[in-house]
Amino acid sequence: MKKTISKSLPQIVILIVIVAIGISIVFKELGIPNAKKTNASPSPAGRTTTDTGGNKRVFAVRAAVVTAGSVSNYTKLHGDVVVDNEIKIYPSVSGKLLERKISVGDRVSKGTVIAIVDPSKIGESYLPNPVESPVSGTVLSIPVHEGDTIAANTVIATIGNLSRYKISAAVPERYLGNLRIGSVAEISFDAIPGIIFSARVSEMSPVVDSSSRTMEVKLELDRADPRILAGMFATVKLVTESRRNVLVVPRSAVTQSSGESYVFVIGKDASVEKRSVTLGLEGEDSFEAKKGLSAGETLVTEGKSSLAGGDRVRIVDESGTSADPAKAKDASLK
Repeated sequence: MKKTISKSLPQIVILIVIVAIGISIVFKELGIPNAKKTNASPSPAGRTTTDTGGNKRVFAVRAAVVTAGSVSNYTKLHGDVVVDNEIKIYPSVSGKLLERKISVGDRVSKGTVIAIVDPSKIGESYLPNPVESPVSGTVLSIPVHEGDTIAANTVIATIGNLSRYKISAAVPERYLGNLRIGSVAEISFDAIPGIIFSARVSEMSPVVDSSSRTMEVKLELDRADPRILAGMFATVKLVTESRRNVLVVPRSAVTQSSGESYVFVIGKDASVEKRSVTLGLEGEDSFEAKKGLSAGETLVTEGKSSLAGGDRVRIVDESGTSADPAKAKDASLK
C-alpha cells in the first residue's frame, strides 16, 4: 500500500500544479483581481476604490467650495449695429431728380447741397430746387437715381454720425420687469470672433410692440472699436437680473429631483452629507444658495450620481491626483 502511494505521489503533485495553473489562467481571463491587492490606483470621478482597511468603498469625486460672489441671469438676443443720430433727408418739392451730388460714404456738412430737383410741370417752368443736408455726417444710403420722379415724401439720402453707433435689439416683454437704463450686457460679433464687448442699455422704447410682444432697446458699447461697422449682426447677452454678495453654488453640484434640490457636502473625515438646499436666482453656470449652506463648505461636483449619505470620498483633480478635502478647501479660498 505504501509503495502504491509513494509511486502515485509525483503524479498527484503534478496534477495539483496543473489545476492551480488552470485556475490562475481562468481568473486572469475573467479579470478577477488578486485578493491580496486592496488599494487601487487613482480613479476618475465616479469610480470607487477600497480604503486601506479594505472594509468600505471610497468614491473618487471632484469638488468645489461654496464662496460669496455674484449670480446673474440673462437672456440671449439678436441685434444690429445702428448709427446714432441717423437722419433721412426729403425734398421740399416733388419733381424730377436732375442730379445727385453725393455718393455713399461721403462726408457732408450741414447745408451741403446733396441733390437737385426740377419741379417743372408740362407747360410750366421752374428753377431747379436744391436739396440740402440739415446735419453733418456720413452718407449711409442714396435710394434714388438721376432721372427718377420723386415726391415730397421720397427719401433722397440717409445721413448718420458714424463716430457713434449703438446696438438695437428687441427684448421680449417677460424680461422687462427688471430691465432699466444702465442694465449691463455682453456683445459679440460673428465678424469679430473670440472677443466680448461690454455694453449698457442707453435707450428704451416707451411702448411694447403689440404684434411681436417685444420692446426695442438700444445699447451703447463701453468702448469703441473701428472693426465694428453699421449694419453688422450682433449677439446680445442681456443681464435681466443680478444678485451680489450672495453664496454661489456651482450648477454641477446641485441635483434637482421631485421638487427638491440637494447637494453632497464633504466633511473633514471625507464622508459626505446629503443636504437639502433652498436656491435663489439661477445663473448660467451657478445658483444663489439662500438656505442650507455656509461659505467655505466643500461640495461634490462630479461623481455624485452613485453617492449616498455617509459614503466616504476622495477628491481628485483633472489629472486623477488625490487631494485632501481640507487642503482642497484652503486652496479654493485663497
